[in-house]
Amino acid sequence: MASAIRFQEVINNNGTALTGNTLRVTAISTDDFKWAYSGGGDNRYVEFYDAQIGADRVATITTGSYASLVNSTGTLTQVTSTVSGVGRQDAPVTGVSTATGVFIINLENIAVAYLTATGSSNVQYIVNGKMYEFAINRTPNQLQTSATLGNDVRFMSAPFALRFIGNNRVLNASATGSAGCIIGFKNLKSAGTIADDRRFIDAGVTGVVSEIYLDTPDNLVLASNTALSSIITSGF
Repeated sequence: MASAIRFQEVINNNGTALTGNTLRVTAISTDDFKWAYSGGGDNRYVEFYDAQIGADRVATITTGSYASLVNSTGTLTQVTSTVSGVGRQDAPVTGVSTATGVFIINLENIAVAYLTATGSSNVQYIVNGKMYEFAINRTPNQLQTSATLGNDVRFMSAPFALRFIGNNRVLNASATGSAGCIIGFKNLKSAGTIADDRRFIDAGVTGVVSEIYLDTPDNLVLASNTALSSIITSGF
């Protein structure tokens, strides 16, 4: 459910207080928004796919524009990165994989976010077919709440407990509990219920199982004992 976002781009950045620079108002689709982050001093940045040049690029923006992105109540939300041993840690901000950094993500780009520790989630994030993985200081419950503010975008499932299934083994079993996981409907390939499937039994998931296939670069399959009607509670 794409929408438009607008920011003031700094054209001739002199690297100081952004005074005396040429400014240009730029509008892009949220589908093309990758992330935004703070730099040194007054520098703020947005990374996005520029349809005019057919490639990703980084734009320096004003602090006011960055503040507007932070305070948006739609699909953009500010998070703090955290260090986690799970995932490839494709950090949006330089050095974030070994230190804490603040950045803005687009909730619509989340394929799956799952709880890894108290107050921390690993995120599989997909922009223009490329997958990134990093950890953030939000739980799936908190992300899902943020997603329904303002314009009431409903593109994520309710939090649920799950297992990651691949080659008859559990890829990660830490996403348990009521805040265990959310998925983005944007990448939902199919979902259904199944009983007595050997793959899931061997992975420690028994009984009637909700299986969810995501259209991601790694074709992720999720399995949960949570009823499918509880996982996918709303659509478009």
